[in-house]
Amino acid sequence: MGLLSEHDRPFITSPPPAEAARLRIKVWLLGGFALLLFGILTVQLVRLQIFRHEEFVAKAAVNRLRNVDTPPERGLIFDRNGNPLVENVPAFAVTVVPADVPEGQEREVALQLAQLLGLPAFTIETRILEGKRSIDPFLPLILEGDADPELAFAVAGERAALPGVEVVAVSKRRYEHGELLAHIIGYVGPITLQEFKALESERYRIADRIGQTGIEAAYEPVLRGVPGRVQVEVNASGRELRELSEERASPGQGLVLTLDLELQAAVQEILNEFMGGSLFVTAVVVDVHTGEILAMVSLPTYDSNLFSGEVQEADLAALMENDGRPLVNHTIADQFPPGSIYKVITGPAALQEGVITPTQEIFSPGVIEVQNEVDSRITYTFRDTVSGTFDFVKGLAYSSNVYFWYLGGGSPFRAPVAEELLTPDQQVEQRRLVQAGVIGGNQEFEGLGADKLAAWSRAFGLDTPTGVDLVGEAGGFIPDRAWKLRTFSESWGQGDSYNFAIGQGFAAATPLQMAMVTAAIANGGTLLEPRVVHEVLDADGNVIQAFQPRVRAEVGIDPEHLALVRRGMAMAVLGGTAGNAWIAEMQVAGKTGTAEFGDERLFRGEFPTHGWFLGFAPYEEPQVAVVVFQELGAGYLTAEPGGKILRAWGEISGALAASRPALGQVASIEPEEFQRVERLLP
Repeated sequence: MGLLSEHDRPFITSPPPAEAARLRIKVWLLGGFALLLFGILTVQLVRLQIFRHEEFVAKAAVNRLRNVDTPPERGLIFDRNGNPLVENVPAFAVTVVPADVPEGQEREVALQLAQLLGLPAFTIETRILEGKRSIDPFLPLILEGDADPELAFAVAGERAALPGVEVVAVSKRRYEHGELLAHIIGYVGPITLQEFKALESERYRIADRIGQTGIEAAYEPVLRGVPGRVQVEVNASGRELRELSEERASPGQGLVLTLDLELQAAVQEILNEFMGGSLFVTAVVVDVHTGEILAMVSLPTYDSNLFSGEVQEADLAALMENDGRPLVNHTIADQFPPGSIYKVITGPAALQEGVITPTQEIFSPGVIEVQNEVDSRITYTFRDTVSGTFDFVKGLAYSSNVYFWYLGGGSPFRAPVAEELLTPDQQVEQRRLVQAGVIGGNQEFEGLGADKLAAWSRAFGLDTPTGVDLVGEAGGFIPDRAWKLRTFSESWGQGDSYNFAIGQGFAAATPLQMAMVTAAIANGGTLLEPRVVHEVLDADGNVIQAFQPRVRAEVGIDPEHLALVRRGMAMAVLGGTAGNAWIAEMQVAGKTGTAEFGDERLFRGEFPTHGWFLGFAPYEEPQVAVVVFQELGAGYLTAEPGGKILRAWGEISGALAASRPALGQVASIEPEEFQRVERLLP
């Protein structure tokens, strides 16, 4: 074997110079790119490990440590006699923390939850994914806000397969008298996302319930209490490993209401009896010396317990579709033309301004005419419900519209009655009375006018909320000349003053406002702020705050003028329009009102009417005032439930047994009979 010859060796050649240069460039580029990548990784590592070290350590601690707020026990509520009105019962909520659901397991968790909760898996998965993308992925999402114990235990038993899912203990309100007190106590409901974001700094949880209406809403900070806080260590799936520290929750404070539960029930029973075909009816009873609300009923009502858990769509739809609007407290949130009960303001205002004296008489033939101030060819006919001659007490007792038209708007621009509107006997009587000096006919007589009527209305607290410690109160409305000109570009006419004087036209008031007007008349002129909370209690039942009567203003009417109003109201019950309110065992005083409303005339070409009654008792030493309002009612009919409510108060309070019996009612409307009974009043 010999060595390879020169011809047998492999043939090796070098690449051309151009190709070699291209290869060298590629190698350098690849090496440079690799070096750049390693450089970027090195810089990022230095930034994370050195410059942002503390930030990520803090985040890691947050992920490891959780502060869990524990809800306080909500304060209890009692009536004035100590009867419990609400109870706290345990309940459960199922929540999920999106950040604690591992990536890629969202669908699996959603499918298992869907089987347990009976919810669509797609909905649950979507909410989890949206929560992860939100600014706070650790914010729990409520999947079931009112889980029964069986469901709560089932979910808790599957926790190992449901990362991020928790069963949270919550408190549920049970209302002992759900329908009787719904409009006063109200209810608590789930906190909305907007409410949660606004109140998060006050340590509300997304699973919490918050007062939505009534006392529950108005006294939310008092009833809620102070949450506790537990610091726990959790694992990567959000499971609690151990408890590190605990701050106990402080229970909410309790409330004692001014309400008398027995009287409240009696008022509701009476209103149910007389509601008839009305869509809604309401009544309120107040203490005339303190402003405390002893009873407040608005029908139709609803059961507060419907909202203490998950609201059923069918139940909510039934409430929303009810034309009587059961969710509305008509006593404070609705405002209506007051009709003739407004005369208890027009009357004393006219006496105070010297428009008329108590003994001056005004003749009403039953109808008057007023000329249009712009076009004298146009006249308006105003019809009274009575006719005759009236002084102040009799005018109020019989609710003569003509009498109060004169007090409010003065005499008409020409003879008040066209001759053809009167019978021959009425024509003769009018001429005789005019000759005798009775106000009527062509005598000059100037009434209060719009602005004075408005000023005295506001002095009695109308046109502004009463300040009652409930949410959703309306303020009523009182017009004046400037308002009409600004609103309609029309000047105020005499007919407007006539309507204003008897509570028609533009004026509107709430039943509670008129109750406080009645209380001011009964107590001698002090306008009080109504209240439904009497005391605040600590967790041990000790009184920590007792509310005192709050005086809004003195109305500015002389005591003797208010005494005449009270006398006129007593005679309205004994022999006038409020006779249906009479009760034999106790002398009461009252005033009725029948207020027209709407734009369409109905039966016999007349407008539909609302019915009002206001009154107080006992007449000699007033203690309570009552107002009843009935949609699609009439004043004289509404007087009967008003009288029954005053009787119920007298029986429950014991005032009926201790009161002086009422005078017999006027047997006829002859002046002599009326005067005989009036002289018997103290």
